Amino acid sequence: MILFVDHYDSFTNNLTSWFLSENINIQVISFDKLETMTSFKDIDAIIFSPGPGHPSEYKKSINFYHKIPHAIPFLGVCLGHQILLHAEGGVITQIEEKPIHGRQILIKQNLPSKYFENNVLNQKFVFYNSLGCKTNDPVFSKSMLALADEKGFVLATEHKMFPRIGVQFHPESFASPGGAAVLKSFLRLISC
Repeated sequence: MILFVDHYDSFTNNLTSWFLSENINIQVISFDKLETMTSFKDIDAIIFSPGPGHPSEYKKSINFYHKIPHAIPFLGVCLGHQILLHAEGGVITQIEEKPIHGRQILIKQNLPSKYFENNVLNQKFVFYNSLGCKTNDPVFSKSMLALADEKGFVLATEHKMFPRIGVQFHPESFASPGGAAVLKSFLRLISC
C-alpha cells in the first residue's frame, strides 16, 4: 500500500487518480493528521503531494519524513520535492518574482540515477511553482544528488543512499508527456 500525504493541493486528485488507474492500493492522509500514524506496517511506499507555501510551513510533514524507515521508497512531487530537500538540510528559495503557472520545459538529466530508469527525466514536463533549491546548495555534496536542473535550480533529485526521490515538476499533468514514465519508474521500487 502507498501512503499518500496530501498537502491540500488541487493536483492531489490528479496524482492519486494516476496511481488508482494502475490498480495501486493508496491510502490518502492529510498532512495535518500525520501524528495519527504510529506504525509503518503495511506501508510499501510514501508520496508527499504538491501544495501551496514554503516547505518550512509543514512541520508535521518534515517530522514525519524523519521517521520514515530508510528502506521505504519515497517520492516528493513539487512541494513534496521541496520538503524532501528541506528535511535533508537544503535551503528552499524563490525561483522567480512571480509564480510559474504551467510552463513546459524539456529537461536534460545531468547525472546517472539509481532510481529513475532509462533516462526518463530527458523529456518535457510542466511546472506550477515559485520556489526551489539551488544546485550549489551544500545538501548536494552531502546526502542528495542533483539529477537535473534549470537556471541553477534542481528539478529532480535522489538520495545518495536510500530510495528517496523528488521532482520539482508535475508528472501527473497532461502537459507532462513523460510523466507516466517517471511514476512507473517509482513503482519499480515497490511491491504493492
